[in-house]
Amino acid sequence: MLVVAGNTSAQEKEMLMRNLLAPVFSEVTRLAESLAQECDPMMQMSIAKSICHATAVTARTSKAFSNQNTIQACGCVQLYLEALQLFINCLSVGLEREVVGSGVRQLMHRLVVCLDGNSLLPLLPSASQALLHTPSTNALTEYLPLINQSITKFQKDIGPFLQTIFVPLVSAIFTALSEPLEENEEEEKRTRRLLQRGYYLFLTTIVSNNLLDTLAALDATTLHQVLMSVVQGAVEFPDPVAQKNCFVILRRLTEAWGEKDVGPPGFVEFLYTQVVPACFLAPLKTTFDLNDAQTILALHESVTCLQSVYKRRGEELVSYLRSEYLPKMELSPDLIAEYCQALTSDAKFFRNYSKVFFQRAKS
Repeated sequence: MLVVAGNTSAQEKEMLMRNLLAPVFSEVTRLAESLAQECDPMMQMSIAKSICHATAVTARTSKAFSNQNTIQACGCVQLYLEALQLFINCLSVGLEREVVGSGVRQLMHRLVVCLDGNSLLPLLPSASQALLHTPSTNALTEYLPLINQSITKFQKDIGPFLQTIFVPLVSAIFTALSEPLEENEEEEKRTRRLLQRGYYLFLTTIVSNNLLDTLAALDATTLHQVLMSVVQGAVEFPDPVAQKNCFVILRRLTEAWGEKDVGPPGFVEFLYTQVVPACFLAPLKTTFDLNDAQTILALHESVTCLQSVYKRRGEELVSYLRSEYLPKMELSPDLIAEYCQALTSDAKFFRNYSKVFFQRAKS
């Protein structure tokens, strides 16, 4: 704080900050060399924790910068980029990678706040590759918030990086979630639920920041796999926050791709075979508690999603519901007509009507 807020030139501030951090960096270089040669697992862990602490110290110093005294204004951009590269290099040792990685993530979270895209984005690929070298469930879960933060901050410039990392990242997530699991592994089950929730938030962040090109660029098989995972989350995943996010994703995609010849081939068919049914199947699940506040938010998002389909497809959707889908639910013609009429009404009325509709359907 004294260095950054001091009445000195940027050149002097940069020199003082280097003097402050140089002993830390020197020690980290020595520790990394020791870690590479150490055979005792307890010593490996101890050294890795020391490197993690050094990274945390470096990250903490960045909190001295403010809107006025930014890293750029104090001439310290290069110093922190060198620091990040040093700590990324520590990950290449390959021992206690998750411990060292937790410190690197902490530093990167701070630098996303403090630096602009031109400075930080060139280091994101190497940092991501190092952090996800062994993509365990924990590593993936903790990496996703960093990417979400980066997407939100650098949305205009992050597209190319996102397109390179999306498929490997999602493949790693799918692999982690599909690993065989013992019935009594409660901690691992909890970790996987967190990863699955994080995955849906990651997709929500992408579609909410107008980065749909990332999804549009996928091959047909991968895109279908991703879309089906979202539908599955909307209907099957007993977590109302995640379900709400899944319906946000489906709604955004419907708004962007729901008209003929606009989105990827087959998307309109996907609306009728998967999205529309999901808007009914999710609220009808026994785990979907219509007396729970979070669940009601998920219901509202599913209702908004269905209305988005109506805005894009118009009477085609109403006709499909009236003649094909709703009769399969064994509803009376009067109730079907009532539902279709509510769908074409204003948003607030349809939202309130839908809650009553599903309460009656479940009673």
